[in-house]
Amino acid sequence: MKLSQFAAVTTFVAATVMFSGVFSSAAANSTYGNIDKVMGSAAVAAGEHYGDISLVNGSVKMASNSSAKSLSLVNGSINIGDDVKIDSAETVNGSINAGLNLSVGGSLSTVNGKINAADNADIAGDISTVNGDITLSNARVAQDINTVNGDITLAGNTLVNGNVVFNSRGKKKSFFGWSNDNKPTLTIAANAVVEGQIILQQPVTLNLANPAMQAKVVERY
Repeated sequence: MKLSQFAAVTTFVAATVMFSGVFSSAAANSTYGNIDKVMGSAAVAAGEHYGDISLVNGSVKMASNSSAKSLSLVNGSINIGDDVKIDSAETVNGSINAGLNLSVGGSLSTVNGKINAADNADIAGDISTVNGDITLSNARVAQDINTVNGDITLAGNTLVNGNVVFNSRGKKKSFFGWSNDNKPTLTIAANAVVEGQIILQQPVTLNLANPAMQAKVVERY
């Protein structure tokens, strides 16, 4: 093929990719291309490997055996299949739901939404919510777990190397004045372990199957 013909074909292919706005699987595997959208969702198929995925109004769905770097959303949920690797995931209005064997190099966080991970998740950073529950099973969290208005459930052999923290939420105004009666709940299974402290900056209902976890509780309210 002559150089001029090669250049023409290359230009055509590049224009097609730009027009469609879709990364091919081959491109994703070779370049770790980013996805950046204001409107619209993103789907990562099995075996595909992307870079950063940033969405304003849209959700992310990652199939099993895929990977990405950071997932950053404003209005949308993150749904992750089995055996997925990511650097981090955060959303403002949406939940994070993950299948088996999730591997996270950094943190998971949401403001308004739940965080649920199936068995054998390995999170190297923090897990945090403001208004949402956190549920883990047979997981390892290298740093802290934080929430304000959410329940935390540590099932199976979950290990938290850092602290579990219920941050202060202040007072909530009711019809009759200021009140704060709806307490969140912390549930820790018999074989789950928190190596740090259980820091309560507000009243919390404790369901601790292992009495040794009671010694970890520090009340700061």
